[in-house]
Parts: sequence; C-alpha cells; structure tokens
Amino acid sequence: KRLFAAFGIPATREVVAATPAEAAEAARAFGGNVVVKILSRAVLHKSEIGGVAVNVAAADVARTCEAMAARFAQATHAQPEGFLVQELVTGGVELILGCTRDAQLGLTILLGMGGVTAELYRDTALRLAPLARVDAETMIAELKSAPLLSGFRGRPKADAAALADAIVAFSQMAMTVGDRLAEAEINPLFVLPDGVLAGDGLVVVKS
Repeated sequence: KRLFAAFGIPATREVVAATPAEAAEAARAFGGNVVVKILSRAVLHKSEIGGVAVNVAAADVARTCEAMAARFAQATHAQPEGFLVQELVTGGVELILGCTRDAQLGLTILLGMGGVTAELYRDTALRLAPLARVDAETMIAELKSAPLLSGFRGRPKADAAALADAIVAFSQMAMTVGDRLAEAEINPLFVLPDGVLAGDGLVVVKS
C-alpha cells in the first residue's frame, strides 16, 4: 500500500500490532469499530483462512486476534507476523484493481467488482498497460456494476473521476516497477463520494 500511495492511491488509516494486546490498544485509539486482519507474507488472500474481521468493537479486538492466530496456525502450521488494525470504511463502492503479466501480451490491467464477491460475479474490464485516462473511463463504463457509482437507488454518488485517476496511477505504477512485477492487486478499492482508498494490497515480484 505504501507503493500504491507513492503513485497517488491513498490507503486506509492503519496500525501494525505485534500482539493481540497491542491491537486492542490501537483499536481504542481509532475511537470506533475497526477492521482487523492477520499479517503474514505466507497468505495472499487472508479472508480464505478467516484472517479478516470487519466492524469489530475495540473491546473484542484482542479476542478476535487470538482466534485469528489460532486459525492461521492450524491452516499454515506457522505463526502470524502480527495484526493489522484498520479504520472501518463505510458508504463506498468496493472494486478490485489489479494487474498480471502475460509472457506474450505483457501487463494487463483489470478493474471489477471487488470485495469477497470479486471471483463470484466476474464483473471485470481488461486493458493492456499503459493506460490513458480515456481507457480508464471506458473500463469503468464497461462494468455491469457501474450504476452503483452513479447513486443507484438512492446510494450516494461515488467519485468516478478519482477512480479513473487511480486506474491510471496503478497502470503507471505497474509500468514503473517493470519486468520484476509479476502481479499486483488492490482489493477492495473503496470508491467514496470524495476520493478513493485502498483497503488491502498485494504485490508479487520476481526474485
């Protein structure tokens, strides 16, 4: 997420905690319910092993971390590197923004419906990098879920201009990192009434 932020894609406020007690202390400082995630380079998709908990009260954070660590140890036979305590983001549209490198085609940028349902609905648009702004705007318009960005059924309108900026910035990031970049992903990318926030990030580089 620091890499994405360097190219102009901001992330949610978060604190890294080494222990459940530190995570609980961090949660109290946020002043409201939070998101808690397991921290480990060994697992690419934390939700698949129960490593993500949303809307957790500060009083329940330590207990939540302990349960996560137990599930993590059972699934991986290892200990987590720590815990991530994040601000709880509400009122946004969750999208996925990613890229993969094909041996023949090169870098492909993907935009689609995000969150845990990303693979279920398969609502995506694809383009080869690098992208211009018109490419980003066309990708947004191609999504079946695009009406969610326009205030569908009374929802607040999302900042489609900031989303287009983020797509172009993500493409620039991928091109700048170059051949070492195997894949990268922001999921979810929260598109809010004013701006975007990266909720979770993944970068895989070749050794």
